[in-house]
Amino acid sequence: MRNAQRITLSLSFVGLTVAACSGDAIVAPRSIAPNTISSSSSVARPWKGVCDVDAVFTSQTTLLITGTCQLAHLGRTSVVAYQTIEPGASGIAYTNTATYTAANGDQLRTTNVGVATPAGPGLSLSGTETAVGGTGQFANASGTAHLEGAVVFTGPSSTTGSYELSGMLDY
Repeated sequence: MRNAQRITLSLSFVGLTVAACSGDAIVAPRSIAPNTISSSSSVARPWKGVCDVDAVFTSQTTLLITGTCQLAHLGRTSVVAYQTIEPGASGIAYTNTATYTAANGDQLRTTNVGVATPAGPGLSLSGTETAVGGTGQFANASGTAHLEGAVVFTGPSSTTGSYELSGMLDY
């Protein structure tokens, strides 16, 4: 009986040895390189679209601008901007800060510098919109867009108009 047990154990050992040497054997895992994709990397995307806005003078040199936009990568968006103007010989220089709120609630914050020049019954606008961060997916947003637009006066202290943005937005 003991010889039979020895033969069985020997055959088992030989079987395990052969299996370990075969091409289908289980082997220790190889080292896998860590994920090299950073979650903080941003991607440049087109920053394009149109905004329809109304503005009300809150003083002789400041305006509150509100409106709605349809912007690439933001969709239907609301905008609120606070603008300061400074009349000069070559037009009206303006600066503003704006917040664009996307449908999902994420906000894109911007600054804008430009010039408004008389054109027909209103003003033509030309400037540069610069992303300076925000909330949600726009927390670290950056980029610039060229702004072109026009406004007409609807009263002594109010305007209505629209503008287009065209540039690149990183987020």
